[in-house]
Amino acid sequence: MIAIEDSFAISELFAGELPTGAHLAWLQTQRSKAQMHYAQAGLPGIKDEEWRYTNLRQLKSTPFAAPKANAKPSVELANADSPRLVFVDGVFSAELSNLKGLQDAQVMPMTTVLETRADELEPYLGQALPEQEEQHGFTALNTAYFKDGYVILLPKNTVIEAPIEMLYVAGEQEQHAVSHTRNVVVLGANSQCTVVERFIAKQGLVYLANVITEVFASDGAHFDHYQIQQESDDAFHVGAVYINQGNGAQVSTHNVTLTGLVTRNDIVSNLLGQGSHIEMNGLVVGHGRQHIDSFTQVNHLVPNTSSDEYYKTILDDHSRAVFRGRIVVAQDAQLTNADQQNNNLLMSDTAEADSKPQLEIYADDVKCSHGCTVGQLDPKSVFYLNSRGLDDTSARALLTFAFANQVIERVKVESVRDELTKLIAGELLHGLEDLV
Repeated sequence: MIAIEDSFAISELFAGELPTGAHLAWLQTQRSKAQMHYAQAGLPGIKDEEWRYTNLRQLKSTPFAAPKANAKPSVELANADSPRLVFVDGVFSAELSNLKGLQDAQVMPMTTVLETRADELEPYLGQALPEQEEQHGFTALNTAYFKDGYVILLPKNTVIEAPIEMLYVAGEQEQHAVSHTRNVVVLGANSQCTVVERFIAKQGLVYLANVITEVFASDGAHFDHYQIQQESDDAFHVGAVYINQGNGAQVSTHNVTLTGLVTRNDIVSNLLGQGSHIEMNGLVVGHGRQHIDSFTQVNHLVPNTSSDEYYKTILDDHSRAVFRGRIVVAQDAQLTNADQQNNNLLMSDTAEADSKPQLEIYADDVKCSHGCTVGQLDPKSVFYLNSRGLDDTSARALLTFAFANQVIERVKVESVRDELTKLIAGELLHGLEDLV
C-alpha cells in the first residue's frame, strides 16, 4: 500500500491496471498530460484558496491499494427490476447489473465504449473539464488512472422516462482501496433522462472514491442528476460534475450527503446557450467528525440564462460543512437571472459551518442575488410545538426535518422524493416518522 500523494508510487500501483482502450493514442495523450500535471501539482492543501477549509492530512497519510479484481460487494444488494448499472470498487459488474430496456438509450460501461465505440467518445471525454492548469490533483488522478464508469449516448428526441440507477458499492477489502471512476453523459437535442447515483458501503471500511461525471446537454435537452451518499463513516469521497449546456438545455443536480469521513463535491456548469437553466440542490446531514465540502460554480457565458442554487446543511456533534458557491456573469451575458441560497443549522455548540458565496458580475443588465444563514433552531418555534403537546426532543426533531424537507420537496422524481423523505426521516426523527 502507498500514500496517495506519492505520485511515483501511484504510477507503479496502477501500472497494468488501466482499462481496455489504453491503446488509443488520444486517450494516452490525455493520461500522460494528467500524470505530469499531478506530479507537478500534487493534491490540494489548505494553502489553495478553494480548499482552505478542508484539511486532507488524514487522507494523505492513509495507505491505499488498487482494488482487488472481481471484488465482492461489502453489502447485500437487492434485486433490481428497473435499469441499473452496478460498480464494485469502481469496476462494472455485469452479474449485478440490469441493462434491460437501455439498448435504445445506449447506456454502457466505459470499458465497452472504449473497446467498441471510442470514436464516438473521443469528442467528449475530458472536454467539460476546466483547463488543465486550473484542475486540482484529484481531477488529474482521475484522468490518468480511471478504470471504468458509465457512458450514456442519448440520441436526439429520445426520452427515457424511468430513472437510470448507477450503484457504486465498496467491495470487501483486505487493504484500503482507491478507485477512479469517469462517467460521460451526452444528450442529443430535445432528449431527456434521469440518472440516480448511489454510493453505499459497509460501515467501518476505509477507501477513497474519486468520481467525475461529464455532462453535455445539447439544445433543448433535459437532464436530472441525483447523487445520494450512504457510505462508510470512515470513507473518503471526492466527486465532481462538469456540465456544458446548449440553447434551452435544462439541467438539475441534487446532492444528498449523509455519511463519509471527508467528502468533497464539485459541481460546475457552463451555460453556453441562450435560454439554458441550471438548478443545483444540496442537503448535508453531518454527525460525528464528518467534514463535507461543497463547491459550486455557474458560468453564465451568453445572454438570457438562469441559475438557481439551494443548499442546506444540518450539523451535529463535531461535524463541519463548507459551502463555496461562485456565480460568474460574463460581460456579454445580459439578462442573466441567478439566485443562490445556503442555510446552515447547527445542532451542537461544537459543529461548524463555513460559507463563502461569491458573485462576479461583468454585465450590467442582470438580476443576481445570494443569501447565507448560520444558526440554531428558533426557540419560539420549539416552544410553540411544546404548547401543542410535543416534548422538547420531538419538537426539535420535527423542526429539523422540516428544515431538510424544503430541499427534498424540490426533487422532481416522485419515487426518489419518497425514498429521500423516508431516509431523512429515519436520520432525523428517530422513531417519530409517523409525524410526517
